[in-house]
Amino acid sequence: KVRFLDGRVSKSAFSYNAGLAMVRRTAEADIVRLRKYEIPIKRVARNLCLDPALIAAIISQESRVGLLLDNGWDQERQKYGLMQLGRQQYHPFGLWDSEEHINQCSTILVRSINEVRARHPTWNWDEQLR
Repeated sequence: KVRFLDGRVSKSAFSYNAGLAMVRRTAEADIVRLRKYEIPIKRVARNLCLDPALIAAIISQESRVGLLLDNGWDQERQKYGLMQLGRQQYHPFGLWDSEEHINQCSTILVRSINEVRARHPTWNWDEQLR
């Protein structure tokens, strides 16, 4: 099914499996850069009871592990850091690639997941995470 929003194809137009394949290819390409952040990612994940692979996947998808950033900012200078924290909603903590910043963004992620879980308690984990 293809849905259109304001004349554009929405992200939901692409199948879930095709999306997973793209995520895997991107993550494989980013693995060398991700190694630099392995210890902070694992520490943050352990403290927040998250899978470190989830944090790494978000970092890979949002900023290509910093490859797409200019001094931590996206091209429009609206999002900051490895996990692309929106400047409209939040004031970023720490340097764009610091453990402190990864922790801030991951904490926001946990809060968001918990909100979805509260609204949709009958959904399974994959549905809630998606």
